[in-house]
Amino acid sequence: MVSVIIIGAGAAGLAAAARLCEKGFDPAQITILEAQDRIGGRIHTVNYGGHVIEMGAQWVHGEENNVVFPLGEAAHEIQSDIFTLESTGLSENVAVSYCDGRKIEPEKFGEFKEIIEDIEEASKTELVHWHSSLGDFFEHKLEEYIKGGRLTSLDATTARDLMDWWHRFQNIEDGSDNWFDTCGVGSLQFVPCGGNQTQIWKRGYSVVFDIIMRNLPKTNNGQGLPLNDRICLNRAVQSVNWDRPDNKDQVRVNCNDGSVYEADVVLVTCSLGYLKYNADDMFVPSLPQKKKEAIRDMGFGTVDKIYLEFKDPWWSGTDWGGISFVNSQRNGRIESVSDWTENIIGFYTVRNQPNLLEGWLGGPSARYAENLSDSEIIEKCSQMLRKTMREDFSYVEPVGVIRTQWFNNPFFRGSYSYRPTKAKETDVWASDLADTVYDSQGNARVFFAGEATHSHYYSTAHAAVESGWREADRILTRTVRRVKANL
Repeated sequence: MVSVIIIGAGAAGLAAAARLCEKGFDPAQITILEAQDRIGGRIHTVNYGGHVIEMGAQWVHGEENNVVFPLGEAAHEIQSDIFTLESTGLSENVAVSYCDGRKIEPEKFGEFKEIIEDIEEASKTELVHWHSSLGDFFEHKLEEYIKGGRLTSLDATTARDLMDWWHRFQNIEDGSDNWFDTCGVGSLQFVPCGGNQTQIWKRGYSVVFDIIMRNLPKTNNGQGLPLNDRICLNRAVQSVNWDRPDNKDQVRVNCNDGSVYEADVVLVTCSLGYLKYNADDMFVPSLPQKKKEAIRDMGFGTVDKIYLEFKDPWWSGTDWGGISFVNSQRNGRIESVSDWTENIIGFYTVRNQPNLLEGWLGGPSARYAENLSDSEIIEKCSQMLRKTMREDFSYVEPVGVIRTQWFNNPFFRGSYSYRPTKAKETDVWASDLADTVYDSQGNARVFFAGEATHSHYYSTAHAAVESGWREADRILTRTVRRVKANL
């Protein structure tokens, strides 16, 4: 039987391993190498205050054609009886304020959201013929509104300032550094799943791994797949020798701790960010040119969360859902990263966590802030909240912070992928990242999975799971001929 090394014990890697086992693959022929001291990858649920918080993936985005939703629903692990926009910045009970404390009336923000809905609807047909960035498209359409006299409660200046906020919001959603770098027509490749886009987990997203590996009593009567003892933690891969003249029937994987593993094929599920920093030195021989171009030119950005902890939440007992921060007359252009707080989209309440507010920060500002101390993060964020909330609440300083540092983690180097203008220029897309690499004898040797390799659901957890299943099926079909030839 064919043996497989899977690099990465995140959603894609574990989904692939489970799929192989479900289709009769001998678990003893699977080795999963995980660089960190935990499984999960960019799904990372941590315990806090009697419940959990999500450091990575937070929501199940849609029910229709989302492979994660039926898994969670069948196991009764998704809170599907509620619809909430909590923590997104789009809930009706979220205040919108300039950083100096001036509030934008709900009527005006409501009109702005209607404009955004119109632009997004127009984008479905007009972006096909758009030759510039996504940001240029949105700003162009807003100017059409303004020049056409279509604003009602909004004035032009406020509309443009809100579009700057939407720019930062869109960067968080897309994972891009700047929406002027996001390809307009390329963004149409993403296909949203229908239904509720913010489904939450009862016990945290990491439960999905128990479901995938059937470790829950509610899945397959608790008869788990024998995968736990196939996972090797703290095994950072140093090199993948995939076309060896000394032994053409084996791939050799060397780890930083000196351990060596050999198998017939290897499935790489590392983040695109990790590959950008390591692929040139990791693969021996070097990967095919088209694969290297895809790794280089596909986009991979940083999105970080900042959870502020309050001993006595000053908003307790109210319906207040958070506050979004609007900057004045920046016209969509992000200034120096040293002004990183200006790029926080806001702070919002967190379900089941009455003492926390969750802030979102992306792009170069997020990478800059990752290098600051916790005390400076608390001080700067608290200054923003104090300025904007002083007239509405008796503000009390936070006592702690919990935050992500996805870029500084050497095994991720960011958060999730997007479609940049560069990819269109060089004509590289997800399918190029996903292509199997064959050795000099024509044998399939290196397979690739992960959210960035999905053509339509990239940037999501369900893309990662689907890609793992896809590559498991490819391994089974593309190695069967070799097995038969050796019989």
